[in-house]
Amino acid sequence: MTQTLQRQTVERRRRAAVPYYSAAIAIRTADAGSAAAIVLLVLSTANSAHPDTAEYAAVLAACSTIPHMLGPLSARVMSLVPSPKAALCGAFALYAVLFFAAGVLIRQGSLLPAAVALVVSGFLGPLFTGGLSSHLGSLVSEKQSVQRRAQSADSLTYAISNSAGNSLVGAIAAAVSPLATVFVLCALAAVAAVSVAFLPLERAASAARQRASIKNVLLAMGRIKPLRDITIITYGNAVGLGSLIVLATTFARSAGLSASVGPILIAVMGLGSLATAVYFIFRPLAFDVMATAKWCAVVSGIFIIVPAVSDVWLTGLAFLVVGGCQSVLNTAAFAVRREASPEELRASVFVTMAGLKIALASLGLALAGLVPVDKVQYGFVLAGLASLVAGVIPQKAKPAAPPRWIPIRQQGRTR
Repeated sequence: MTQTLQRQTVERRRRAAVPYYSAAIAIRTADAGSAAAIVLLVLSTANSAHPDTAEYAAVLAACSTIPHMLGPLSARVMSLVPSPKAALCGAFALYAVLFFAAGVLIRQGSLLPAAVALVVSGFLGPLFTGGLSSHLGSLVSEKQSVQRRAQSADSLTYAISNSAGNSLVGAIAAAVSPLATVFVLCALAAVAAVSVAFLPLERAASAARQRASIKNVLLAMGRIKPLRDITIITYGNAVGLGSLIVLATTFARSAGLSASVGPILIAVMGLGSLATAVYFIFRPLAFDVMATAKWCAVVSGIFIIVPAVSDVWLTGLAFLVVGGCQSVLNTAAFAVRREASPEELRASVFVTMAGLKIALASLGLALAGLVPVDKVQYGFVLAGLASLVAGVIPQKAKPAAPPRWIPIRQQGRTR
């Protein structure tokens, strides 16, 4: 009987791999390409009523990204749904509907309703990243090497999605139309919703769902040392990494290079992330995950600073290393969150951290936009320091002090 149950469990977990990674790549590609799709669509609808399309494009793109900072609230809403499968399926399907509606409304020139639809769809964003990743550990064996391999594969889905999202949008917009990109991204979200329906996710107990309040989640992230440390590391690294999208282009301009050099550097960073994730799928991460996360943040910080004092070739190498470190850091962060989070708060911790990470990456991007072309080296230094300092701050937990010796008064014996 026991062997039969074990075989059924192994088979269930084996079948879960395809729908999980299919859903992860589909929904994260849709999310990664959404801002570019909105910008292209708005720019293609210039008319007398809305001549300043560039400004409108920036505002509407921000509407789909800024709500990620409400990750704690997104986590609370998700925790109120008894079935995680229903929560994820519903979120993915609702995103498809809202993004489709936003695309149609923009095409018609109804920008205010479109902005509302994009804000709500952006609110769902943390569920695509942290919400989905929080359940991966329960779909594979508890064996550490298997967990690390699955987490590296999950990191690979992020690398693929970040690389494919904007490329897919650009290709479809050029070949068909900007509105077609919106429809394709909606289709990907729908595919993700269907894929999640095949995952064997268990319902959460009512008491556990009640304990997953915003206050309890934030307290856990602040009081549990591994969670606090990985939060510092992740967020500092996110600020530095987010700035590179703008700094890469600014670097190309300051060096008198072609405008295409900036996107090429970002592509090189993505290549480093892809290669490292693939390597650690075949050779699962065997090091201490917290120490690995610290080192990745520090090494990323050092190599982010390299472009401030190097030519384009060394800069390309630096971006490659930063991408590789990012992939390993993601894997280590997934492991720490899973192992350190209380079970009833795990999904909410993942969603909260994911939402705030994206918000801080956007902050880094915005700050990088303020850097003058002739001062770009200072931008790289500050971005690198954000990641480097975040990797240095967390310290090893101090061993508990031995109890002080308290003399015991010896009582007289009774004869």
